[in-house]
Amino acid sequence: MAFLIGGIVILFSTVAFAILTAAMPRSGGGYVVISRILNPFVGYVSSWVEFLSIAWSFGMIGVAVFEGLGVFGAVAGIAVPFTDVQMFTGGLILVILFTAIGALGVRMAGYLLQTMFWIPAVLTVYVLFLLFSGAGNPTLVTAGMQSVLGHTPADYVNAALKQGMDTAFKGSYFDAVSVGILGAYWSYIGYAASTFVAGEIKEANKTLPRTLFIAGIVIVAVYMAVSMATYTGTKVAVTPDGKWSLFSAYAFLSWGGGNLGQAGLSGVKAWSTVVAGLTGSGMGLASLNILLVIFGVFWIANDIPPFILTASRILFAMSFDRVMPESLSSVNERFHSPINATIATGVVGLIGVASESGVFNIGGGFNPGGNAMLQNIFATGVGTTDLYDGIFFTVFALALLLFPFRKKAIFDKAPWKPGGIATIVIIGVVAFIGNLYLDYAFLFSPKGSFNLGALPMSKDPFTDGFALWFTIFLVVLGGLIYGFYKMKGRTTGVDYSTIFTEIPPE
Repeated sequence: MAFLIGGIVILFSTVAFAILTAAMPRSGGGYVVISRILNPFVGYVSSWVEFLSIAWSFGMIGVAVFEGLGVFGAVAGIAVPFTDVQMFTGGLILVILFTAIGALGVRMAGYLLQTMFWIPAVLTVYVLFLLFSGAGNPTLVTAGMQSVLGHTPADYVNAALKQGMDTAFKGSYFDAVSVGILGAYWSYIGYAASTFVAGEIKEANKTLPRTLFIAGIVIVAVYMAVSMATYTGTKVAVTPDGKWSLFSAYAFLSWGGGNLGQAGLSGVKAWSTVVAGLTGSGMGLASLNILLVIFGVFWIANDIPPFILTASRILFAMSFDRVMPESLSSVNERFHSPINATIATGVVGLIGVASESGVFNIGGGFNPGGNAMLQNIFATGVGTTDLYDGIFFTVFALALLLFPFRKKAIFDKAPWKPGGIATIVIIGVVAFIGNLYLDYAFLFSPKGSFNLGALPMSKDPFTDGFALWFTIFLVVLGGLIYGFYKMKGRTTGVDYSTIFTEIPPE
């Protein structure tokens, strides 16, 4: 349900991006659109938090590559457990490597992405075969779990019940969905990446709408299929009342509700790729589980090139408008890429590396003394970046809604406006309301970074509400940067009234 609700909102948002990007195909994507249609400052602030979200996610995914390698490798019989410091080091190396590749421009990043895409794309067919085989015969997962992990599904269910699974969550069905949306939405967020480099894509006004829409439908369908097949294949060792199964127990023990180690179980966490591997082992295909390592690691790494391109183009567009340091709009003549903006993105991405690796968690490799403030500062996880993305996409949907009325001249010349004004307004309204719902889930989900439903906060408001205060601090910081460079620009004769009434040149 989380993938379905998130997917519906994403599809409407995708159409919004397709319409507006075709009308204004410029590097910087959403920043250019929002600042020209709504308001320069609104465009800046929403794009500023989007930049932070993408840059942090860039670093987080660099670490996730090594997390996946450890987990999928264990299923394939390759013991490669990584410490938090090792994952930080690996993520750091990937950030440096992909920042350097990103500095070489869209063409080079595109070649790399094509190579990285087709390998796991082909293997996806095999993974879907395994998952649907498990869905059709759940005993395959049971056999594979005993063979690979040395435990039965019942061991996981009993361990989770002993650690309080049955009393851990008292919310409603849709409260549970709001928790699921935290992960489901994060899986979707790269869908708009190509629109941020529209100024560097040949005939973007013709190719992007079709590509975005078709890809959006395929992605939602694949996520739904994987989710349902994984769920069905792990509905084993069900408790007598029918309430709990391996699906719930394995997830509870893997993702913060309980603890696999305390239960004396294998430390291999619940990923859909792991379930596919267990199914393969149950089918006698354990020797092919090495393919799942390649599949999982490459799919994770696929997110990295689009993210470095997207975040750097946001900085570039802001700098081009003279509301960021002018050096960030410097373009290398040979590679036609904003090298300084790309390097800056890589530097900010290191926060995501520290966050996902956990080196600053209490007792972590870089925080052995247990400093709570350090842990809070580097706790910029999925729940935080979800909200920042949600803010940006909500404002973007509002820009589409007002597009025909506030930029009529551009609208009249727009190459793709399906159904005319009425249809565009409907798409904008649905996308706007849908994104508002997701924003609400990110803010109030009891398992999210913010959990505003728990207000008033308990003993220490600053610590308990750190994600909220930190977000406010970042928005204020962005506003100060905007104000400083706008004031500086005026003293040097920059005409901001002209800048924000025109689309940047191609």
